[in-house]
Amino acid sequence: MNKFVKYLLFALALGLFICMTALVRMQVRTHRHLTTCKNVEIIFKDTLNFVSEDDVRSYLRKDCPNFIGQRIDSLRLHEIEKVLDSRSAILSAQAWTADSTLFISIVQREPVARMESSAWAFYIDDRGYIFPVQGDCGKRFPLIKGEIPLNEAPGYKGLPSTEEGRAWTAKILDLLSYMRKNRWDGRIDCISVGSGGRLTMVPAEGNERFIFGRPENASEKFGKINEYYKRIKPVTEDRHYKSVDVQYKGQIICRK
Repeated sequence: MNKFVKYLLFALALGLFICMTALVRMQVRTHRHLTTCKNVEIIFKDTLNFVSEDDVRSYLRKDCPNFIGQRIDSLRLHEIEKVLDSRSAILSAQAWTADSTLFISIVQREPVARMESSAWAFYIDDRGYIFPVQGDCGKRFPLIKGEIPLNEAPGYKGLPSTEEGRAWTAKILDLLSYMRKNRWDGRIDCISVGSGGRLTMVPAEGNERFIFGRPENASEKFGKINEYYKRIKPVTEDRHYKSVDVQYKGQIICRK
């Protein structure tokens, strides 16, 4: 077989392949154009319960109505994701289609603590994003309550609105991270916040209250709390001290 015939056969085969590919693509486009959305399947990527499947369907009915029955290729997936991402308890949403089904995956925003003041209650995640407490996710988070130095209105969602608030929450997040890594989160029942954002640690067991001061120098201060439990508490009667001040450098001040 000479070269001309080989090239001719190759060109014919290539042309046939291109035509078949174009035909398949045309059929897929025609199929999508004729296919309508008949079902919605919602997939949760975590085990939190802030948002239910019914909640997601309700959000869609309110802000993206009538998508059932629409052509699959006409669905505005980006708008669906945007509507769901705007919900404070949802960290991210992804939407895609297959055959006649709209699929939506949900990742919920996971708090690292719950904050409560006399006026409001918020969750805060590891990025400093705060959002209102809603429902019961079935999981316990560290509780920070008292005179929280944030001036947000009930229902607020987002990063703290002032530079001072963002600076304070950044220190709180560093403190919580230290507590988790060093297994203090299970030993502290509550972090009480006083004037100026100063902290008092309330342990899960015992009568003591540890005056912690500003949310900084966590390693040094928790080291002194450890010293108290190792060296001072064993040689005193139970409930002997009510207050243990660890906020000052090189000192452990115990008061009855």
